[in-house]
Amino acid sequence: MNEVGTVTAGGQLRPHLITLGAFICFGLMSPLCKWAMAGGLITGVSMAAFRLCGAALLFWLVSPLVPRQRIERGDWWPLIIMSLCGMGINQFCYVLGVQLTSPTNACVITTSTPVFTFVLSAVFLGSAVTFARVAGLACAAAGALILILGSQMQGGAGGNPLGDAICLFSQLSVSFYFVFFSRVIQKYHPVVLMRWLFLISAVLMSPFWVGEVAGLEWSQLGRAEVLGSAYVVIFGSFISYLLMIVGQRHLEPSTVTAYNYIQPVIAASVGLWLGVDALNWQKMVAVVLIAVGVRAISRKAVK
Repeated sequence: MNEVGTVTAGGQLRPHLITLGAFICFGLMSPLCKWAMAGGLITGVSMAAFRLCGAALLFWLVSPLVPRQRIERGDWWPLIIMSLCGMGINQFCYVLGVQLTSPTNACVITTSTPVFTFVLSAVFLGSAVTFARVAGLACAAAGALILILGSQMQGGAGGNPLGDAICLFSQLSVSFYFVFFSRVIQKYHPVVLMRWLFLISAVLMSPFWVGEVAGLEWSQLGRAEVLGSAYVVIFGSFISYLLMIVGQRHLEPSTVTAYNYIQPVIAASVGLWLGVDALNWQKMVAVVLIAVGVRAISRKAVK
């Protein structure tokens, strides 16, 4: 049965509030992550390690609360590749990108995931290609280009073209996760899947972060580093994923996607308040273009 249809009239608001909460958590993550790394004590590599290891620990702690499932032998290799695409490479690149660029830029680029998903699905899976979707792709690409070129001209807190490009690559990586592994994603309980994905990615990426974390001067960490890192692990990774799981069970994908566009607004507001971001017309134009493009791409093709 379609779970969207099972939501009663009286319960319509709850999944919307839960989904809104998930994207508020996501939106707050990039400025608070930037705030935690601003002092230079915590690098992007260390922050990515915190995310992977911390989220893995938390998902394993709550896993006894969900039905037990054993991973089938044939699913281990797909699971390993999924962990790299969806967690390891994606989260490492995103945090490294945030370290270089502005929180708003990072959040705007995050909304481009459906664009990469559409392109990969069209090329490899033969998904329908319509004029509206191609126009949406062009619109979203123009928004991304304006954002990156604007970063190159502005510099400083306004953004960084290399950081923007790394964030873009992180979204391309997670798009492979959605396109090629949908069978495994739907086969297992989300918490079971997340505990293994985060654990495997933490282990596989350990050669990149063990030395960095081992050399961290823990006694020198201040309030910004501790609180910012705690938020990234608990709310930006663990809580946000849990809320997203609940929201996706009751709302149409297009509805969930719509909430994605509050991220840049939240990131810009908090980033400006913390002094780690700057707002300009390029960012606002990019948000509009990418939002319009993703909306066109996300619409179902008319047969």
